[in-house]
Amino acid sequence: MLNKIWKFLNSSVGLLLLGFCFTSLLGAIFSDLIQRRAWQHKSQLEQQRQDFEWKRSRKFELLRRKLNEGQKTIEDISDLINLRFFRLQKVYETVLSGKYEDMEKRWKEYMDAVEKWNVKLIINGNKLRRLVNSEISKKFNNYETDDPNLQNPITLHGKFFLAHGEIKKLFLCSKSPSCVVTKSMKSRANERLRSLDYASDLFVDEVSNLFLERTLALEEFQSLE
Repeated sequence: MLNKIWKFLNSSVGLLLLGFCFTSLLGAIFSDLIQRRAWQHKSQLEQQRQDFEWKRSRKFELLRRKLNEGQKTIEDISDLINLRFFRLQKVYETVLSGKYEDMEKRWKEYMDAVEKWNVKLIINGNKLRRLVNSEISKKFNNYETDDPNLQNPITLHGKFFLAHGEIKKLFLCSKSPSCVVTKSMKSRANERLRSLDYASDLFVDEVSNLFLERTLALEEFQSLE
């Protein structure tokens, strides 16, 4: 029996059949190897894609949070600017109206806003530097008020400082029986107040526009996902 099998295997037909089986086996092994490598490569690509998407989503989320924090900071600073200006203007109007019984009340309300302003002055400057840029921060405050001879401020804080000084003179003079509020005093206070009003609007608009640009950039980033 073994002789017959051996003779068959050594025959041309047997060798052909054996070669075919061997080739088929090698083909199957090689095909399986290729499929495994293709599957592994595909799995690696899929994992890389998932990692990329995760990093992209995380980056988008961090950017969105930063913009939200920045927007809230701008709104808080804007509210504080408006609060201080509004109350300073009320003091000015009360002095001009001659309603002396209201002056103390208006002045106290204003000084409450000044206290909030001064407490947050450095903090808000640092926030503007971090969330917007150093240029905006310097336009907000550059410590120019340390100069006792300051006359032409370039910062918002400086303009508040000088307007505050002129209106304080009006307030104190109106309280003193020996002092007369002159037309020139009123004119200087009004000029400082108008300059402050314009500078305040300009500052808030500039900062808001910068954040609008960042918001549009964020939306563009999101649309690419």
